[in-house]
Formats: sequence, C-alpha cells, structure tokens
Amino acid sequence: MPEPLAPSPPSLSMLWEAVDPAKALARRFRFESPTAAVDWLSDVLAEYWGLALSSCERLVISSGNIMAWIIVGERRMIAKWSAHTPAFTRLAAIARLTCWLDERGVPVSAPQPARDGRLQLELDGFSLALQNVVPGDLLDVADAAQVRAAGEMLSTLHAELAAYPDVVPTRKPRRSGTQLVGNDFRSANILWVGGRISAVLDLEEARYARRVDDLGKAAVLLGTRYHNWAPTPPNARDAFVAAYQAVHPLTAEELDEVQVVIAKHLAGWPP
Repeated sequence: MPEPLAPSPPSLSMLWEAVDPAKALARRFRFESPTAAVDWLSDVLAEYWGLALSSCERLVISSGNIMAWIIVGERRMIAKWSAHTPAFTRLAAIARLTCWLDERGVPVSAPQPARDGRLQLELDGFSLALQNVVPGDLLDVADAAQVRAAGEMLSTLHAELAAYPDVVPTRKPRRSGTQLVGNDFRSANILWVGGRISAVLDLEEARYARRVDDLGKAAVLLGTRYHNWAPTPPNARDAFVAAYQAVHPLTAEELDEVQVVIAKHLAGWPP
C-alpha cells in the first residue's frame, strides 16, 4: 500500500510590497522556507493552544508581519505574528481592545486565548495571535446597501471606542477633544456576507483623533484594498457620510470639518 503523500508547502506571497517573498521570509523572520515557518507554527499551536495543525494554505507577508491561513481540525483560522519588537506592547493592547469590542457585540475577529489565557503571545522574538476566519467578501463600494451599512457601522464603532475604559499606547500623546478611532476603516478591512457586515478587521492602526478626522479619511479611502488605490466615488462618499449621520447626527460645524478632511485626503490624487 503506498504511503500517503506529504502535504504540499503553503503558497508564499507579499501583501503589497514588490519584493521577493522568500528573501523577506528569511531576512525578516529567520525562516529558511515556508515549510520551516509552518513547522514552527505547528509546535507553537500544540504547546500553547493545545491545537493540532492540519494544514496551512498560504503565508502572506506584510512589512514585519506574517499571516498564515490554516486548518485546525475542521476550523479555518488565521495566525498572525510580528517580528517588530517595539510594537509588542501595543499589539497586546490591541488584542485586548478587539476582545472587548467582541464582547460588546461589535463584529470583529476576536483573538483566541491560549491555554494560559493570553490573547497575544511573545515567544522566539515574535508576538503572535490566533483568530478564526470570518466568512465574507471585501466591502464593495459599488453596492449602495454596503456603503450605507459601512457608514452606520463606523458610527457604531466610534461610539464603542469612545467608551473603551483602557488606554491604547500610541506614538503621539492624546490631544484634547479626541477619542480612540480605528484609523483604517476601508474595504480591505471590512467583510460583507448575507446582507450585513460580518467583521471589521485589523485595528492595529488605532489612534486618538477626532471623529470627523476618522470619518473624512474613511469616506475617501473606503473603497481601497491592497493595490491600485483610488478615492471613493463622490456619490458613495456622500452616502457613507449620510449613513453615519443617521446613527450619530453631526452638527453643521462638524459636517464642514468632515469636508475639510475629505478635501485634504483627496489632494493626494489627481482630479
């Protein structure tokens, strides 16, 4: 009887950088091959989560981070780890924030606690978290229903972030009149399925700013994903801001500020 075939190595790619992923894997993370990275991850999952890794579909590198799409039993999960040591404290704070939002009913992909309760593990020079894969497609700004839902969701997210009881460390000190915002609310980080937003992903860019700053930025960048960025079409921007206001009405002065922020972000693109 023939021996079973060994699982094929996962695909390896860069999320947005035009560099050789194999060289990035070796230089940034000290793994000589995708198989070596998966072997390391398999050992970590077994020791710290008590989980057996069935397979790894792909590895994607983004700056100092690796994301691994994996199968554990019958569950599809994502493991993400960073080699950027100065960010480790902040990553742990973002993991706590994400878990808190999940408990409040905001659709996020919450980190899965390790056996000792930690949400973000630091080991072997990396900071690592594990989460379930949330079903859905990236938000489509050509769909009016999705744009409206996104505006409503951002308003809800702002309200919850304003109530967050802890402090997230940031490079710049918090200014008066600001609150915690996600700072990266766009198609690449919003999943849609079954007529609703199934998850808001990646809060790692969270910072303290005015609501109008985050709303104006999101209105311009809502349709952006990983490549070929372009501003959101004007009709979608207007619908997005209107949907936000339906949940959290803005004053005339705040609306003017949103338009100032929108104009600032549009200035980076040709007309």
